Amino acid sequence: MPFDDLIYIFGEIMYGGHIVDDWDRRLTINYLYNIMNEKLFDEIELFPFIEGKGLSFKVPGPNVYEKYLEHIDICLQTETPLAYGLHSNTEIGFRTTQCSDMFA
Repeated sequence: MPFDDLIYIFGEIMYGGHIVDDWDRRLTINYLYNIMNEKLFDEIELFPFIEGKGLSFKVPGPNVYEKYLEHIDICLQTETPLAYGLHSNTEIGFRTTQCSDMFA
């Protein structure tokens, strides 16, 4: 797997327009190097902050295409603030703000 090429594509080309300075670029590239490597195929946990909370976002092991689709449809849970190390009530504030903005 050409990880260096993929990191360049995702970090420099696809996301590059959103990076505003060199510090953003360095942070993005470091995140990509941390995630996109040979360990990606070892079913690593992509949400490091949810240990012990009954949630998981693991990379599926090698399989056929249909099994990947099944994994996406069935196994992946909705996004949660816990995945980013935030308190679970964070989403309440976000959803409340969105609704109040709609009716303002």
